[in-house]
Order: sequence, then structure tokens, then C-alpha cells
Amino acid sequence: MLIDCHHHYFLNEKNYLEKLVKECERLKIDKLCLAAGGEEMGLADNKMIKKAFSKYSDLFIGFGYVRLGINGAGTVDELYSQGFKGIKVTRPKYNYDDKRFYPIYARAAALNIPILFHTGTVMRTKVDEFFDISSNRMRPIYLDTIARAFPKLRIIGAHLGNPWYDEASMTLFWNSNVYFDLSGSTLKRKGADFFREKLWWVGDTLKKLAQDPDKTWYNEAFNRHPFEKILFGTDVPYYEIKQVIDEHEKVLQDLGLPNNLKRKVFGETMAGILNL
Repeated sequence: MLIDCHHHYFLNEKNYLEKLVKECERLKIDKLCLAAGGEEMGLADNKMIKKAFSKYSDLFIGFGYVRLGINGAGTVDELYSQGFKGIKVTRPKYNYDDKRFYPIYARAAALNIPILFHTGTVMRTKVDEFFDISSNRMRPIYLDTIARAFPKLRIIGAHLGNPWYDEASMTLFWNSNVYFDLSGSTLKRKGADFFREKLWWVGDTLKKLAQDPDKTWYNEAFNRHPFEKILFGTDVPYYEIKQVIDEHEKVLQDLGLPNNLKRKVFGETMAGILNL
């Protein structure tokens, strides 16, 4: 199963949706999580995403956009009632772990739907000054706070926190309900050695830590290989999806990962998150 956990409906190209569907058919993508966004980012809003997944229900899974600091927890219920299976958040008014956002996270956890958080630096738009945008509010370490406060909430961080990779990696290590995708520029600049360094808890390392009775807290990693918690996501226009697939395949091959782990990255883990 091939699932793209992170894609957008871009508005700057005519007939984008139809072209995306054809490309998914060509590349044998089984499911694609289509996330809404703000007009200032050139992305389709929630209404357009709903029409898209209603029309192509076998392919698209809708992730509704919630504006943190503007929308309330009721928006989560509204989106859920409309058939959205996930939430997308970015460009918050306050840090992600600000308790003013807790009612939103609580509703998502109660409804058993994941939240896809943009993490790291964010694209610039012409209206950033008006919207008061700060990349610092989207640091991956804030997901650690949220994951501990809402252990049943399934959290997906985008872009492995670029450029705060260390924060993202250790947040991934300590929290069973946190996952990250590698979309963005990371795979264009980083190779296998980088991921061996950042996602270090594999094989004998974890076993040796677990052998010490005084260090049993390391079992919080659940003896899972780090790439069991890495998800395939693109976050690019439809005509660049194949390039992103190739980038993932190359780094997974260079890491020497077995096929069962590759399958988890490319779809099996996301299928579990979505209860497919």
C-alpha cells in the first residue's frame, strides 16, 4: 500500500485536481491525504477539499485546516461531521503547546483523528506581517509537550522539524504517539549517514540500554525501529511526486532497510494511524 500522508490542493494551476488523480493512478498511489490551507498560501480551503474527497472518495482522505488562535474546538467537530479524517495546522498565533490550543487537541483525541503539524521554518507569503507569522512557534519540541498531555492523540510532524532535527528526533524517540514525515528539502540535502546519526536508536544500541534494569525508561522507544514512525509524504505539486518517491527509495536503500520497514514507511504505518 502506498499512502501520501501530506499533500495539498494547489490553486495556481488549472485542473490541478484532475491532473493529481491521473498522476496517482500512474504511480499506483492508493491513498492521498489532501490537506486544506489558507488562501494566502495558495491552497484550497476546507470547502474545496470536501468537494475533492467527496468526488474521489476512493483516493483522497481529507485533512481539514484549523487556524490555531482563530478557530475553536468546535471547528474540529464540524470538520469531523463533514467527513474529514484528519486535521492540518500551521502558522499558529502562539507556540503549538500553548494551553489555549488544548481544547482543539482534546477534541481531535476524543474523535480519534490525527493532527498533521507543520514543523520548522515555513514559507513566506505577502501577508506574513498581517498574520504575524513566526517559524519559532512551530518548533518540533512543542509536539513533545502535546504528546505527553494527550497520549491518545496521534501526532504527525511535517519535515522532521527542519532545521530543528535534533528536537524532532528526540521527540520521536520518547513519544509513541508521534510520527514525522520527510517532506520538504531534507531528502534533497541529507543522506543515509545523516539519518543514522539523528535516528540512532536501532538494533544493538536499544537492546543494550534495555539490558540495564536501571535504564528501563528507554523502553519508551517501544523497541520500534525509528523508521516504523517515519511516514511517506510529498507536500509538492503533482508533477514532483515521482521525484519525492525516488528520493525516499534511495535513502531507504542506502540505509539498508529491509522490505518490511520500507512498506511501513510507504503506507502501512499511515494506514494504521488512519484506521484503514
